[in-house]
Amino acid sequence: MNEAKSGTGRVWERKFLGFRLNRQRRIGIAAESVERFQAKVREMWRGNQSRTSRELRDLWQSYVRGWWGYFRLAEERAAIFRREGWIRRHIRKCFWLRWHDARGREHALRRLGMVGRWLHAAFSSRGAWHLSRTGSLQSALSNPLLRHYGFFVPSDLAAP
Repeated sequence: MNEAKSGTGRVWERKFLGFRLNRQRRIGIAAESVERFQAKVREMWRGNQSRTSRELRDLWQSYVRGWWGYFRLAEERAAIFRREGWIRRHIRKCFWLRWHDARGREHALRRLGMVGRWLHAAFSSRGAWHLSRTGSLQSALSNPLLRHYGFFVPSDLAAP
């Protein structure tokens, strides 16, 4: 038997169709599948795309619903649920980049209800990734607001 081709080893060291069994024989998502998911999130939320917000939302919904439809069988979901803040941060970063310059960012923040000191972020020279974690952007593009507009994460789909 060719061990390199047959894939011998402990059941918790192997993956099968994107899943992995842990030592307690609970079904989990394989690390390689989570890495592919993260790569797809990075690709889908690049800020230099020429798509409308609705197109981005529809593509994201299609992808995340399909992905979750497949992996909802997993009993160990912590690996993906821990990354949801990271996913939302990518979404916020994308919108920040799409607002182009300080004037556009200030206008967008005002449109989202930000006033006073919260608008100072629009004039920041820090990068989009850093600013996507700031309180002003997290308040402007809050989790409930993202959910309302259809920018779901897997836990939103897991709820009954």
